[in-house]
Amino acid sequence: MTPADKPAAALDPVIHPITRLSICGLLASGAEWVEFAALRDAAGISDSLLSKQTRFLEEAGYVEVRKGAVGRRPRTWFRLTPGGRKAFQGHVAWLQQAARVSPEGAGGDAAAPAPRALAES
Repeated sequence: MTPADKPAAALDPVIHPITRLSICGLLASGAEWVEFAALRDAAGISDSLLSKQTRFLEEAGYVEVRKGAVGRRPRTWFRLTPGGRKAFQGHVAWLQQAARVSPEGAGGDAAAPAPRALAES
């Protein structure tokens, strides 16, 4: 990844809620398409909650949904869009930066760069 390709570190309010963060993390972990039941089980959430959260991510343009069938059984698969992957990477980068920032006097690395959103406040 070149510096121009690297996403800017930013806290993303679409991804930030823990359920959506875990869904994006699971989708970003390698597989091209992830089946509904596998994503539901890995995230440890109900069918209805997965449906609601993936619809929210889909409407934001972060997740692509593919519907089909295996035999006679309907199936749904999900994957991150390129924009969703970039937003997730930027969100994770922001969290990593925030984890490196320590309160003054706590013995942390005072030279660690502050996340953009924290530095602006």
